[in-house]
Amino acid sequence: DNGSRYTWVVDPIDGTSNFAAGLPQYGIMLGLLDHDTPVAGGIALPAFGELYVATKGAGAWCNGQKIRVSHETDLANSLVAYGIDGHPEDPARTKREAELLGAIILSIRNLRSSNSVVDQAMVAKGAYGACANQTSKIWDNVAQQIIIEEAGGVYTDIAGNSMDYHNALNRSHEN
Repeated sequence: DNGSRYTWVVDPIDGTSNFAAGLPQYGIMLGLLDHDTPVAGGIALPAFGELYVATKGAGAWCNGQKIRVSHETDLANSLVAYGIDGHPEDPARTKREAELLGAIILSIRNLRSSNSVVDQAMVAKGAYGACANQTSKIWDNVAQQIIIEEAGGVYTDIAGNSMDYHNALNRSHEN
């Protein structure tokens, strides 16, 4: 309902390729938008026995323990995750993503990638210093945004701008 104040955003299996291959790096996400602002979220990582939750103004928690993002400010001292997908239909896009990956690698300590919500959970609990992904949809972002922000982090699009859920909701029929 486009007139509703609240919108639930669900990703029943984030990291579908990992799950299908029998790998443990997958999760379930549920986020709540108040108009276009994330106000609550949950991430379940079944293979790891972890449940992350956050509500606006109440902090972020993993299995009942308060979590915080890393205090490290220098990415050269941080583990960083980067999710990248191949785009056979658009080789130029794949090349741009690979070029960005090359630039990131030059400025970090070490690269990680499950290309799933596991990467963002690691940011929320302070194991990773950052995570980037150019190919994501609204359901890939709402839950993890509120959890990372409530854990003290900053969550933006790949260009460093605030997330735009208004346009994503208006185009959700295209996804």
